[in-house]
Amino acid sequence: MQRTFRHDIMEEIKTRFANRALKDDDVSQETLEALVEAASFAPSCFNEQPWRFLVAKGERKEKLCAVLTPQNQEWACRAPALMLLCAKKTFTQGGKPNFWHLSDAGCALGFLMLEAERRGLTAHPMAGFDRKKARETFDIPEDLEVVAAVAVGYPGDLELLSERNQERNHPAARRPVGELML
Repeated sequence: MQRTFRHDIMEEIKTRFANRALKDDDVSQETLEALVEAASFAPSCFNEQPWRFLVAKGERKEKLCAVLTPQNQEWACRAPALMLLCAKKTFTQGGKPNFWHLSDAGCALGFLMLEAERRGLTAHPMAGFDRKKARETFDIPEDLEVVAAVAVGYPGDLELLSERNQERNHPAARRPVGELML
């Protein structure tokens, strides 16, 4: 599927999609830190920056892979790095609930994904994982909401995927802008 754009949009937005065909080629620690740095510049309520990224390679990645659903394990565990996005549920100052923590964390993930795209990488977010098991495996404090898992790697050939995932591995259609505006 080819996406069409009516307006002049940033190139990384035009080319990004949730690619499942990932090579197992290494992504350097420096590059992963650069992605998290890009995320750190996302806006947040009161500049709280409630997002936290658990970055996993090697043995730690295998532990994170184990909390993914079997459907996601099929392709995501090939990625050289996995991440877990968490969001702090309370404000640091005063400890009151931060009702915007999920919105802020999502914005930070968007920044990370666009920086990954700019660097020729795919950062594919996933909801298909066991949040409780992730919390237990990595001893994540209760004040952090476990939000999403993310596979990070270089795009690879479709043949890396099962037939089912080959059929699903393309940019998805988007709603017309008119449907998104109230």
